[in-house]
Amino acid sequence: MLQIVKILILILILGFFADCHTTTVVHKGVETPYALAKETPGPDKKVKQGSTVFGIYPTSAPMEASCDRNHPEVIMKTGFVDLVIHTLIGPFYTTKTVEVYCKP
Repeated sequence: MLQIVKILILILILGFFADCHTTTVVHKGVETPYALAKETPGPDKKVKQGSTVFGIYPTSAPMEASCDRNHPEVIMKTGFVDLVIHTLIGPFYTTKTVEVYCKP
């Protein structure tokens, strides 16, 4: 049991310093994505999405976002809190932070 606790603590520490995981989706953009920019404005929409059974089945309705005449950018992040939830109860429930930016 002590060995398992040590492994979980090591995974959490590595996840904290590794900046976890980020996926960026840019629709028809030619500029530098906000995920790679040094300064980023606040997101137009930010939501926590949860899912069950290894992330297959969503627990809430899908998020809808539209950008009038702009190129949307969607950033899906697995932050530190998401990593903790995934590490402890990952096969049963997992979360991800979704940010939507409407570029001018």
